[in-house]
Amino acid sequence: MTLETLGPVIGALGIGIALAGAPGPVQAILLTESVRGGVARGLRALLGAFSTWGVMLLVVALGVSLAPPEGILFRILRLAGGLLLIWLAIDGFRSDQATETDARGGLPAVIRGSLAVALNPGAWLFLGAVASPVFASASSLGGTPNAVLAAAAMSAGTVSGDLAIVLLGAHGMRRIGERRATLVRRGLAVVLGILGVWLLIGAILG
Repeated sequence: MTLETLGPVIGALGIGIALAGAPGPVQAILLTESVRGGVARGLRALLGAFSTWGVMLLVVALGVSLAPPEGILFRILRLAGGLLLIWLAIDGFRSDQATETDARGGLPAVIRGSLAVALNPGAWLFLGAVASPVFASASSLGGTPNAVLAAAAMSAGTVSGDLAIVLLGAHGMRRIGERRATLVRRGLAVVLGILGVWLLIGAILG
């Protein structure tokens, strides 16, 4: 494997790290889950997000053609993503105390993380506009195995940044009192609600 062949792979790693560092709905949900339930809950949410994102990247790397969503499909994605975020915001206010098994009937953290990616319009736009060309370049230089390696590198870059968010949220809560912790949790719920409303408005106005 030559340096030229590894170029798209290294680029994919950098893109993945940059993607995780860009604030968005997925990062907001991961931070919310880690703040609510500590490292364990945050890692479960990250597992759901990472698994879903990894599968999506792998499918594209294996040659499935994917164009950025548009029209009615993009509206549906924005609507579904907005409703998810609003529901999570309401759930955050309704249940201030984290639970290990979501005994109140709420979605498990791993499912929340998975849905955060699957219903994120930005993730689908990224797959069609950014990931697909990168993997095509990797494939042209080293075949499908090189494209899969680029997908793995991009996924690893993303999870490394998201892991930092989970650890920051979980350990940061240990340094403040319960009253401030409650304010932080409610503040994050407000952020989720605002993001959800923004997606709904975008879906309605087109």
